[in-house]
Amino acid sequence: MTTDTDHIRKIVRDWASAVSSGDRAGILASHAEDLLMFDFPSTVRGGEDYDRTWDFFFDAPRGPIVFEPSEITVTAGQDVAFATCEIHCDGTSAGPLDLRLTVGLQRRDGDWVITHEHHSVPTVEERFIGPTVAR
Repeated sequence: MTTDTDHIRKIVRDWASAVSSGDRAGILASHAEDLLMFDFPSTVRGGEDYDRTWDFFFDAPRGPIVFEPSEITVTAGQDVAFATCEIHCDGTSAGPLDLRLTVGLQRRDGDWVITHEHHSVPTVEERFIGPTVAR
């Protein structure tokens, strides 16, 4: 029996696999049309804008695209869930890059869809203070 947590991990893995293979339909497959994404340099609202963000990503590859998630952690409630992971990216014009991903999902009509996506990269300061900071 597949749990919600397993299903959400699969959504993240399938999305990352679609990125690696350049499958735009696969990239969009589990995203809501009213998606909100916080990304550099701007906020993205809606499926069409989200789709356009991938134009730059795929514009000038330096080799095969690698987009590999690791340590996918999921917290799922009845109708809302969050997934976090680290992603190793390579093969783009930016060169090798490790980033962090957080997605928020909602259950709509019985299916989990990504309604919020946020990417971040470690800052220079994190190299000096470590991965976690007690406050």
